[in-house]
Amino acid sequence: MAHVNTASSQRQAARDAVRNQYLFVANEEEAFSVFGRSEVQDINRIRGCTDVPYLLAFLGVCVIMAALDYEARSSGNVLRLSEPIDFEGNLCGYDDEVKDKPLGYHPNPYNDMIVCVSACPKTAADGMFTLPDGPMGKFYTRHAYPTSKIFGQYCLPLDLNLAKRVISTKSFQTEMYKAMGTVFNSTSVIFILLIVPFVTSLVYVVMILFIPFVASTIALSMTSVTMALVGFLSELDADVLYIRPLYAETHPVMVACEPYFRGACYTGAVAFAVFTLIQANIMQRSGDVFKECMSAIINTNVLIALFTSVAISIIRIIFILHITKHAALLMSIIRPVEVKLELFGEWRFVQRNAWSPYFFKWLWFYAFGSFWILEFLSYANKYITAQILCHNYFMLSARNEAGMEMRHGKGSPLYYAVVSLFRFHLGSVAFGSLLAAPCRACRFIILLFVPDKPNLLKSINRLDHIAHYLFWPLIQLNLLFLRFFKDSVWVILPLKGYPYMDAARRSEGLLNRCRGKIPNLTKFTGKVDMFLNVSVGLSSVVWGFFLFREPRYGRYHQVENIRSNEAVDGLFQQTEHSPLLCLPVMFAFGLWVGNGMLHLIGMASNALTVCYCIDVEMAGGTETDALYVPLSLKEVYKNLGGGESERELSEMIAQGITGG
Repeated sequence: MAHVNTASSQRQAARDAVRNQYLFVANEEEAFSVFGRSEVQDINRIRGCTDVPYLLAFLGVCVIMAALDYEARSSGNVLRLSEPIDFEGNLCGYDDEVKDKPLGYHPNPYNDMIVCVSACPKTAADGMFTLPDGPMGKFYTRHAYPTSKIFGQYCLPLDLNLAKRVISTKSFQTEMYKAMGTVFNSTSVIFILLIVPFVTSLVYVVMILFIPFVASTIALSMTSVTMALVGFLSELDADVLYIRPLYAETHPVMVACEPYFRGACYTGAVAFAVFTLIQANIMQRSGDVFKECMSAIINTNVLIALFTSVAISIIRIIFILHITKHAALLMSIIRPVEVKLELFGEWRFVQRNAWSPYFFKWLWFYAFGSFWILEFLSYANKYITAQILCHNYFMLSARNEAGMEMRHGKGSPLYYAVVSLFRFHLGSVAFGSLLAAPCRACRFIILLFVPDKPNLLKSINRLDHIAHYLFWPLIQLNLLFLRFFKDSVWVILPLKGYPYMDAARRSEGLLNRCRGKIPNLTKFTGKVDMFLNVSVGLSSVVWGFFLFREPRYGRYHQVENIRSNEAVDGLFQQTEHSPLLCLPVMFAFGLWVGNGMLHLIGMASNALTVCYCIDVEMAGGTETDALYVPLSLKEVYKNLGGGESERELSEMIAQGITGG
């Protein structure tokens, strides 16, 4: 009786294992879109311009950004972000109208309207000042009051409480402009911050080829230690900065964010320390996968992809330096605006020259355009890398539309990759680069609650049925759109030349159909690769924190442009400034630059997996009969097969039942 129950349970387990595999295939079109040998042989003949509307939109954004660059150079002056500007828009001591008046004075200490003066008033007899802040918003004349130059180029009341009221930062925009303008204008220091992740990622790529376990351990452990150090030093800096006169009043947002930043540093340190311990077990099995992926890159026929990534990373660094400089100039543009003030108990709109809300909105557009261009460079790099890897895997020759082999085909895959990208697929790159990051973020949040299985209703598990009905809108959103923004698309796209969404559906169908039969190499490289990318991005945060926290020695009418040697010397001096508000932006820049090299790991994993799946499909669906697979990759898949395959597990269980 016990034997019958055991055989029955084994038989049920076998059926469940087979059935569970097909929960990942969304529909029959995906399940039966089989590749043929001729499809791969003719990959370079099926070409046409794809996703053209998105390319036109991308070019439109680039044109608008160029116009904003021109406006920034012609109208911007970053001195306005740190020195006094009178209510008519004149930069004190700089513009012709106030050349001999370098100081800013508030005739009415209860609003932020400034006039330029040559010396701080000491008594009521030192002058009469007229502002448009009288009854009904008309001009009103006041006597001077006693002031002193106790903060920068400003004349402040001798009453400390009144001085705090005058100098206090009253808007998020004002503090962000001053914080980011100071950092963005220091081009030489930002260059150092971008070179650090570039060089670090290049070193990691080489180390992963030979000593993947050591490389990952060093990277993750160093990040854990440095994040803990930054958190500790930020706490010490806060104790020093908060006792400085007027610091809290002029940096309210920074003061409010500092505890969260410190907590994020400590949390990151713990997370990287824990993963460093976990990855020891991961790397024991995935070390061979890392070596195989990097061996595919460090290959005579593919090595050009590494140098291409270096070149595109340098272009990316130059572009970042360009946009930071021009963003600082955009922040400093002033225009006539209507300001709402409380005058004698009534709220009135008063016209004055101040930072333009018009350009504040365009600054957001400039940030969006910068994001799109940086992502565009990243995905163009991935396209070229995937094209070269696919050509090398299948040993293909490049052919033109007439079917004739191109002179620079098999011998120069980079030539064909660049030509096919610029002739046909810039639109698809624009489409993917625009939507990939937000869609991946949404999918990450959704998958915290919903299983990554589109056919939950076919499951025999009742909890899966409940999840299907409970999360149906989220499942449909993921099924119809979000799941298609993966790096595996950039393998099918250069292979077949489909529009983006068609290539995405093909890659998803191929990988899901092979799930349980062919292990996806990204399963073994994905987590470590992600932590390495974050680690490299955080290197910009760490160095940005150290290089921008030194004392300020800015002289009047000189932009606070910190030179690299001054920044290094400042590491050993007491802090007088905190770059905390700019560090998230530095982190994003570090991620983009570091990913320019580290994407090679992920693209190698995706390209080898997709190419192997196509190879198996062409051979009739049996992984032992693959036509093009290199011997080393075949051995890796052989070692990975065993317990990772649900189909093989079900077959072993079935054989056990029948006595096989």
